[in-house]
Amino acid sequence: MDTIQNILNIRSCKFAISKFNFQTWEEFEEAKKNKFVFLFGIGAGADFFFINYADNIIGIIDNDKEKQDLPIDLFVDKVSLEKCQIKNVLDISILKQYSEDEIVILIANLKSCEQIAEQLESIGISNYFSLLGMEAIKRANTFQDYIKKEVSKKVDPKKVIFYSMGGYSGHGKYIAEQLLKLRNDLDIVWVFNDLSNLRNSILNIPKGIRLAYLHSHKKFIHEIETAKIWVYDDMVPLNIHKTREQIYVQIKHWPSVTLKTFGFDLTTFRNEEGEIAVCKHNSEIIDYIITGSRFDTETSRRGFGFQGEVIEVGSPRSDILFNEKEIKTKVYNHFNIDFKKKILMYAPTFRCKQGVYYKPEAYDANLDYEKIVDQLKSKFSGEWNILLRLHPVVAEASRSIKKPDYVIDASDYPDSQELVAALDAMITDYSSIMFEPAFVRKPVFLFAPDKKEYINGERKLLIDYDS
Repeated sequence: MDTIQNILNIRSCKFAISKFNFQTWEEFEEAKKNKFVFLFGIGAGADFFFINYADNIIGIIDNDKEKQDLPIDLFVDKVSLEKCQIKNVLDISILKQYSEDEIVILIANLKSCEQIAEQLESIGISNYFSLLGMEAIKRANTFQDYIKKEVSKKVDPKKVIFYSMGGYSGHGKYIAEQLLKLRNDLDIVWVFNDLSNLRNSILNIPKGIRLAYLHSHKKFIHEIETAKIWVYDDMVPLNIHKTREQIYVQIKHWPSVTLKTFGFDLTTFRNEEGEIAVCKHNSEIIDYIITGSRFDTETSRRGFGFQGEVIEVGSPRSDILFNEKEIKTKVYNHFNIDFKKKILMYAPTFRCKQGVYYKPEAYDANLDYEKIVDQLKSKFSGEWNILLRLHPVVAEASRSIKKPDYVIDASDYPDSQELVAALDAMITDYSSIMFEPAFVRKPVFLFAPDKKEYINGERKLLIDYDS
């Protein structure tokens, strides 16, 4: 398998920069007419370009200072020398010699194309294309023939496919496990997006649930296009086709109430063209939405742009909160916590760094853990441990956060609701997990020092934060 396909397999093909989701090689060919063309990034992407395309370019730019000024044939095939006017690796300052309307940049770096786009925008250059993005689209278009073939296959009336953005968790987990109890004739498939989530969850997945990996594209396409029922708590990808005999149930990834805007409310606020297209696709194919309250129903209709049937049945993932003793024992044993101690969970949501695109990042509020523990002892008595639970999309960042011994990293724990069942108190900021401890009358403290910046620049809220 080639390098580009390997990278596409381990990352989402949906780029944070909207135009990377739509640019094509044909558009690049048109845009570069009568322009000076530069490649940005020397390595496998540049090699691929020179081997597969006959274009001549001015030169190759790279951010690695160790490579700058060295001959380009140290890093790419010698055929590149014939297609490149400047024979040494350049730094970005070369672009100052040209006006923006004179140049086109092809970002050939396969791992940092979005960061390079942000770098180019910061110096006033917006006429750039992503090699990885255009290849993703080219290969996706080729893949459409396979999708059409799978769509034409007979739908299995007993196959149910589940997908949760957090891995084996959320409402879907508890719905799937109830289905296993009620029916032994169903073919239940769980799709994973992240292999680390799979590794963390695999021992907890009951017999009777088959696994599929989102980025094993052909297997995933086969599973979803032949399943009778789709149960999703995230958006179904744009390239997935739903037939009339299939049923798409949207179950959301929050409980009966959510604080933050989502779907159309969020993407139109951020003006994310690619995400708006995904929202529109989903609004057209959803058959049912499961909600837990009248407020949840109203916000879901608006966020999903959906006027079909909404079923208010509660919050399946929250039911275990009423089985505290058994779950608490499981969590305490997992983290080897003394049963005489109490637990506070700190669960901040992620932030999105706004530049050319919105990039999820972990948020460090610089909590004074020692002071928090002292206050907990004073107000509630007893000894305390703190669980740090980052949002699943930034969970890996927890490993680099310095914390005292009594702060336990719980970001990789597969089921956040089990943590809620085990805790005695919570601190969070904007995460909708805040409502679940309240369901069982556990104290929740809100700490959001960046409230103004968050609401005005990143994401609107559905509820007045101060009320």
